[in-house]
Amino acid sequence: MRFSPVIALFTVTVAALALPAAPPAAPSASARSAAEPVLEHCLVSVLKEAKVPAREGGVLIDLLVREGDSIKAGEAIAKIDDSQPQFERRKAKAEHDQAVAKASSDVDVRFAVASELVAAAEYEKAQLAADKLQGSVTLVELDRLELNERKAELQIEQAELERRMTALASDSKAVEVEAAEKAIERRTITAPLEGTVVQVFPHQGEWMQPGDPLARVVQTDRLRVEGYVDSSRWNPETVRDRPVTVDVVFADNRTESFPGRIVFTSPLVDSGGDYRVWAEVENRRIVDSTQWLLRAGQSATMTIHSSQAPLAPVTR
Repeated sequence: MRFSPVIALFTVTVAALALPAAPPAAPSASARSAAEPVLEHCLVSVLKEAKVPAREGGVLIDLLVREGDSIKAGEAIAKIDDSQPQFERRKAKAEHDQAVAKASSDVDVRFAVASELVAAAEYEKAQLAADKLQGSVTLVELDRLELNERKAELQIEQAELERRMTALASDSKAVEVEAAEKAIERRTITAPLEGTVVQVFPHQGEWMQPGDPLARVVQTDRLRVEGYVDSSRWNPETVRDRPVTVDVVFADNRTESFPGRIVFTSPLVDSGGDYRVWAEVENRRIVDSTQWLLRAGQSATMTIHSSQAPLAPVTR
């Protein structure tokens, strides 16, 4: 029995419609990675650094660091001769203690009050005597005694005023003590950030002027990785605040990965159609060493995980 070609085509079409639809193929790993920006030849650079200056002039009597030392924020780097402000502090402290002692004493006030009571009693007795016996006390004497009483009253006010002025002088001396202590503190130079000393400028015993550089300190636990994103493929909102993975190839051909996040997306597009981004990346130390793996100046590959949700903005 022979089938017509039309009947055969109809049979195949019905069979195809009866079969369940095949599920869509899942995207391959390479397709997924293609959806995320991968930036080649990114530059690793310093995130924070400081050229620490001398804040006061004087002889550099102690240099506490050398190149390669790891230091913490607030750790002493150097010390400038502080003998002069030490003397000024001792002098101001002695004068302050003297003013405090004088301001806390009310001897002058109590003496003035007692003098006023005596003067008032003398005037009162003279007035009574003059009232009892006409001419026993002259008018001139009464006026003198009355003036003495008034003078004693004013001496009370004067003693109270002097005590207040002494208290103010005590506060002024306290400020001088604080100023001397600050002058001493400024002669101890401390690190403004945690990091590594990469350069020391002077030698111990040299004369320093205010503003002269002492040491250069760079942050090493966090670094910046900078690259360029193709603006025709990825809009800024798809990379802003996204997590990243930075891969660096080292001299022994091993590859190390470092996590981080995009913290800057440039609003400008350059002539090649790319815009600049940079990420903050967590560094880590070499095993059994104080040295850091990632170093400024290295070249890296940065993958921006644009498919993940953006992280919360970094607060400064």
